[in-house]
Amino acid sequence: MLIPSLLVSIAGILIILVGLYVRKKEKTSFIAGHNQLFHPKNEKRLASQIGLVIVLFGMETVLFPIIFQLIPRLDGTAFLVVAMIHLAAVFIVILADQLSQ
Repeated sequence: MLIPSLLVSIAGILIILVGLYVRKKEKTSFIAGHNQLFHPKNEKRLASQIGLVIVLFGMETVLFPIIFQLIPRLDGTAFLVVAMIHLAAVFIVILADQLSQ
């Protein structure tokens, strides 16, 4: 159980680094549909907000193996719910950017 937990934590650290990179570069060209389905109104703010969502997801990914060990009834479904919430947050951030003036 130690090796899978370490691998998940390493993946979480990589996700955090990606989020920090997005925030630092202030670019959103990695988002599917960029310049085809939508054009960012404020790309710097959008990149900052999406980077924050990615960093938070990475932090939760790092913490998940620890919490998984502390709560015996917890399973992978809880992580799926967290991932879906973050996916919804990205869509909400993009929608808020599109609706802004």
